Amino acid sequence: MHVDMPGTLARSRTYSVHRRDVRYVCSIPVALQRFLRAGPVVTRGMALDISLRGMSALVCGMPRTGETVTIELSLRDARVEMLATVRYSNDAKSGFEFFPLSPAAEKGVQDCVEELKKLEETPFPYACLRKIGRG
Repeated sequence: MHVDMPGTLARSRTYSVHRRDVRYVCSIPVALQRFLRAGPVVTRGMALDISLRGMSALVCGMPRTGETVTIELSLRDARVEMLATVRYSNDAKSGFEFFPLSPAAEKGVQDCVEELKKLEETPFPYACLRKIGRG
């Protein structure tokens, strides 16, 4: 809550996220390789959302903003590996922007996004009712 003067509330500030691509909610296992002074370190986590240009994930050990990491996604058909920059990181989650993807990685992420898009477009209550015989 934002207060302009004591005892009065101000209007809510507009919060807007401008992304080039829509992100789709997912839960995909992730291996994150960080390149630290002591050498490469691999941590595990779970992707929370994904697009062709980036993703957010919950990972063990908070990476630093600006750090370059390697991300390995365990997709249904294959494992996909890509380079990414950490755009933000806090206790809750980290955001990553992908470097230009290899053709194999781009196809894997594109297939994943298309599958998630189909699932998201299915009207939840009606699909659920049809399965239990009420629709």
